[in-house]
Amino acid sequence: MAGSAKRAEGMIFLKPQNMIVEEAIGTRLFDDPPRREPCEITVSDFDDVRFKVSVPVDKLNMVTVNISLGAVGARLREDLYGNEIMESVYPGMSVEPDSGFDFAISFDLDNLTMEPNELLTKVTTIRRYLLGAPIIKALNGLKDGTGSALPTMNIEMRQSEGLFIKPAADRCTVIYALQFTEETDRAVARVMLTQFAKESSKVNGAPPCSYSEARNPPMEIRDLPGIDKYAHGCGFISFVIFASHISDPEKFEKSVTMLTTFRNYIHYHIKASKTYLHMRMRKKVQGWLQVLNRAVHEQEKEAKTASGKTFKRASK
Repeated sequence: MAGSAKRAEGMIFLKPQNMIVEEAIGTRLFDDPPRREPCEITVSDFDDVRFKVSVPVDKLNMVTVNISLGAVGARLREDLYGNEIMESVYPGMSVEPDSGFDFAISFDLDNLTMEPNELLTKVTTIRRYLLGAPIIKALNGLKDGTGSALPTMNIEMRQSEGLFIKPAADRCTVIYALQFTEETDRAVARVMLTQFAKESSKVNGAPPCSYSEARNPPMEIRDLPGIDKYAHGCGFISFVIFASHISDPEKFEKSVTMLTTFRNYIHYHIKASKTYLHMRMRKKVQGWLQVLNRAVHEQEKEAKTASGKTFKRASK
């Protein structure tokens, strides 16, 4: 068990914060003297997310961060608890978003409502909080025992990909329906997801994980309307979260982060696996070329007769 846990800790995880947003805001919070200059930065991120960080010319102490969440943005506002999470995580900071964006927060650099480090962490991980809003709601229900009163959430994250959250009194099941556009990615993903589910059982304290083929959805969502549209995907991977997995604030935050970034984790490792395979193939080809370049062609030997005439031996 100890060896498996050590291997799990060594796996590569993507950080939930956006580094460009972190730099733009961090320099204004921590530089000495304080950096006060106008800016307007637009950044793209994972999950079809866009950020816009702006500081107006006439109010150099005011920073506004807009975020667009792609296809799921409207549903997050309307019925996926996005506004509720915004108010709890960013109290008094929500403002009307710019055109083309779904949410926005604004804060005064000279009159902060929380510690600078805490503010920077929350602002740069706004994508994680908003996309994880339905997960946070379901896990809060599990923690306080009201999970059974929450409905099953079916979220179409993008075409042919979905997220299903089934709260209950004693557990919360989170299911991903995954799809990849390239055939090679689909083949690698099926192997990776199968192995991921198998190896997770060897990690002490990890949530139970299972993988199902696309034509055989998990029991929890098999009867949901529209489930057939995922029949040609890479399959379903399920995580079952129990109260022990969110028993303290650190475990709760880690569970939300891991669940929210799982799709990006899979995409990242598929690309990394393909890169590794290509590097191995290129190295092997280079080795073969070196062997060919160093090869010495056998010279044909000339023979002489007793009279001094030469002739070439006929090849066999």
